[in-house]
Amino acid sequence: LAVAIYANFFANHVLPDIRWILIPGVVVVFWRTVVRFAVAGRRLQMPMWLAFLLMGFFVWVAENVGTYFSGWRYPHQAHAWQVVEVQKISSWALLVIVSFVLVAWLKSVKEGLRK
Repeated sequence: LAVAIYANFFANHVLPDIRWILIPGVVVVFWRTVVRFAVAGRRLQMPMWLAFLLMGFFVWVAENVGTYFSGWRYPHQAHAWQVVEVQKISSWALLVIVSFVLVAWLKSVKEGLRK
């Protein structure tokens, strides 16, 4: 799934964008996976797919703040600031998944080198 997500980031410029197929795949793969965390000493949990979606949302918010304050601009913002497309939330969420997989893989490689 992570390889398909990564390939889609590059291939969607010449092939159809399949993120709308990949997203249900993420929900299926992570359906029973939960993230456990604590807030003010209270233990909580949420579905992993929702955590990915929330991470994508907050990166999108940060992207909007960055473009609003002219940290960078996209072509559609050349003349006046506009909100970054909402579809970017899904892109960021999928990128977070690829990042998690890469970090987990590199950690396993590092552990293998220690043995």
